[in-house]
Amino acid sequence: MKIADILNNIDLKAMALPVFQRGYVWKRPQVKSLMNSLYRGYPVGSLLIWTTSAESVEVRGNGEARTSGAVDLLLDGQQRVTSLYGIMKGNAPVFFEGDAKVFSGLYFNLDNEEFEFIPPNRADGNPLWVNVTDLFVNGDQWFSQLVGNPEYADRVSAWIERGLKVRQIKDVDLPEQKITGADKTTDVVVDIFNRVNSGGTKLSKGDLALARIGAHWPDARSEMQRRLVKWNSAGFNASLDWLLRCMNAILTGGSEFERLERDGVSIEAIKNSLQQTENAVDRLLEAMHSHLHMDNDRLHTSKQSFPVMVKYLVNRGGRFADQAATARLLHWYINVAIWGRFSGPTETVINQDLLALNDGAPIDSLLRNLRVAQGERTITQENFDLNYTTARFYPLLYMMSRIEDARDWGTGNRLRHHSLGSHTNLELHHIFPKAYLSRNGISSKDANNMGNIAFQTQETNRSIGSRPPVEYMPEIIAKWPGTLESQWIPMDPELWKVENYHKFIEARRRLLADSANAMLSALRNGIIPPAEPLANAMAPETPTPIPTAPYQDDEEFILSEANAFALENDLPPGVPAYEIVNEDTGELTATLDLAWPDGLQQGYSQPVTLLIDEDAAVMRAANDAGFKVFTNPDGFRQYVEREILDSAA
Repeated sequence: MKIADILNNIDLKAMALPVFQRGYVWKRPQVKSLMNSLYRGYPVGSLLIWTTSAESVEVRGNGEARTSGAVDLLLDGQQRVTSLYGIMKGNAPVFFEGDAKVFSGLYFNLDNEEFEFIPPNRADGNPLWVNVTDLFVNGDQWFSQLVGNPEYADRVSAWIERGLKVRQIKDVDLPEQKITGADKTTDVVVDIFNRVNSGGTKLSKGDLALARIGAHWPDARSEMQRRLVKWNSAGFNASLDWLLRCMNAILTGGSEFERLERDGVSIEAIKNSLQQTENAVDRLLEAMHSHLHMDNDRLHTSKQSFPVMVKYLVNRGGRFADQAATARLLHWYINVAIWGRFSGPTETVINQDLLALNDGAPIDSLLRNLRVAQGERTITQENFDLNYTTARFYPLLYMMSRIEDARDWGTGNRLRHHSLGSHTNLELHHIFPKAYLSRNGISSKDANNMGNIAFQTQETNRSIGSRPPVEYMPEIIAKWPGTLESQWIPMDPELWKVENYHKFIEARRRLLADSANAMLSALRNGIIPPAEPLANAMAPETPTPIPTAPYQDDEEFILSEANAFALENDLPPGVPAYEIVNEDTGELTATLDLAWPDGLQQGYSQPVTLLIDEDAAVMRAANDAGFKVFTNPDGFRQYVEREILDSAA
């Protein structure tokens, strides 16, 4: 079918998107590549279309779908067709969901025959840069500045021919493959979609469940997204699947999305469960922020446990009964995070814990499930004998530093996530500076051991710089007595010498383990940690990143820069400390520094990971799990630029 006919069919409501399709995800480099390919006559792939009756399906869009007759639903080709519609019509199609700026501002250079996205002021006064949308929308006005200009006389005919060649793109035939027949139900078509889209991001069971809900409640997706945006602004990032699983726990008492259809849940009940989930998550996040200082997404390493906690609160009218109940649920939440209860296949585990909520003492039952699965466990110094960037216990170290009255070594002030004044926000601090350790033959991996990690204000971090502990610690003791002890520093000066580095971190890890066990014991006994002083109310409420190291050779800095690079290019953020788990045993196989388990972009979905200073066993586990592995940020950036941003349409 010609491109022009495809676009006209969208306007006639004869072509649409099925409701289970995700939104528009292409970026400008892909749009540019598509137009360059079409201009040069290169193949750009075929469309996969599901032809069915308009009465039998729900489509994406503004509610103005065709109500009778046949309709063609795009299964594969949404990104190409949406881009072409936006460029040739000057606006987005009715089913569009994404950033329309991606396909606006595309220009064609009549001289070098290249498509580029450029600012309009760059094209002002230069007739060789032609707005591509104007070529299609405004007829032949584009070449009026060329005709009659003696400066262009010898080349104007070639330029006009090139402009007309661009306009002829609308007459290009795109091959079609059609799926038809009464036996092609939504479930069958989704399976076909997933098989065809095996190189991209497959539809999950949650996507299909949400599609069925959307058939009867068109605003379901947008209403759920509104809640996710609110939580994201508070430093808690979650997905539609996650939110729907929380709602499902309320509605069916189980985890599997199939229960929503099997149990015949009404749309009114689903709407009510969304409100109940919102209220419960708000209360949980507030309690975690207030009592555990969990004010950043990096700290939430067990989001899979939220359906259980949401159901617990809803069963009790949406509120914590008292201080003891709050403390004990927080105790459970920390424990399932550090021991990885929800790291493996989660549906069975969630169902076990949802069933435990029916007991008369639900938190006791939850803790009993944890003991059965993990055994009686206490924290030991070995649990802190890990690289801080990938350890489950790193968030615990941060929480302990906030809860246990840890002090800044340069001012003696209590550590706060938002401090007042210049250069006072918290940063991660290597007690033995990495550069100093490197000069003394100690590896970067050993330098990043959690026993060597503390938190300071930026000002204090800079004042210490690369000085060794044996030099700066006596000064701290003289100026601010007790501040070293507040961050679990062994006070034997012999341990501050670089030749005793490994003894130092072992001694400090023992102090950390003792403090962590005491904190968790208090929570289990229903005791809430003391709140921060009232003065902290002066601090801003907006979340800021978990403290990171300021030095450019630090692993945390490298990983945060890689994530920032992804976000700058409108790609999804990576998952820090991503765990590869044996699906049969539930055992942790490896922890990846930064990972994109679903790929960086739909259509380019090979899992990707960036590993810094990891051993061969971790890299082998990542490879075995299907990840494309990068061990330096430059290689990762080149991959993103070459394979993702500049990939051929």
